[in-house]
Amino acid sequence: MTNHFDLSGRVVIVTGGSSGLGKAMARGLADYGARVVIAGSDPVKCAAATDELHAQGYTVIGVPTDVTQPAAATTLINAALDAWGRVDILINSAGVSQNAASLEMSPEEWRRVIAVDLDGAFYCCQAAGRAMINGGGGAIINITSLSGMLGYANQAAYCAAKGGLTMLTRALATEWARYNIRVNAIAPTWFYSPISAHILDDPSQLAQKLKSIPLGRFGQGDDIVGAAVFLASDAASFVTGQALCVDGGKFAMLGEW
Repeated sequence: MTNHFDLSGRVVIVTGGSSGLGKAMARGLADYGARVVIAGSDPVKCAAATDELHAQGYTVIGVPTDVTQPAAATTLINAALDAWGRVDILINSAGVSQNAASLEMSPEEWRRVIAVDLDGAFYCCQAAGRAMINGGGGAIINITSLSGMLGYANQAAYCAAKGGLTMLTRALATEWARYNIRVNAIAPTWFYSPISAHILDDPSQLAQKLKSIPLGRFGQGDDIVGAAVFLASDAASFVTGQALCVDGGKFAMLGEW
């Protein structure tokens, strides 16, 4: 029987791949045979993550990348092409969050979130899309958030960026289908990661946030891997323009809140 989840020989680029969910997905896709390019904004963390996966037997290279710069996105894609001659999968996982009252948010805070979470994803999609067209197709996965579908107080920039990324996903899916490029998104809820630890490790917030998740727990890195492998693989060959909620049922029970 054909293994529709087999990614052997395919080249995947994971932005934000040096830590958190990005690192989990980089390792997860490598488990299914992919060759991985880890992109991270911190050269030290990028090198450490690359060395770690390489030591575990995976085929991986690291490329320090500031996704907010279009030229850097092009350099990232070219690094994959130089190494393996193709780009099959792009996962846009680079992201930052903010917690600031909208009336007090500075222009710099606003622009920082939009620049990384939305602009950076577009630049990487654009550069990867050109390579994928030349290669006959590919799959793009944008890591958005439930915050891209819902409104949260003190999260205006993050909600706007992730909402924009959700719509960018749908727009590119319709535009690039003719090139055999599938574009989907994953919308997680609370996951344990470096950017959420300060909240999830706070007992005063923990119980309240758990009440909104029917499965009764927060996500772990492995919980997002299955969704990423599915959307990257031939198992999802007829799936494009979708935002898959990996949220323990949170979005489904909103009517009760």
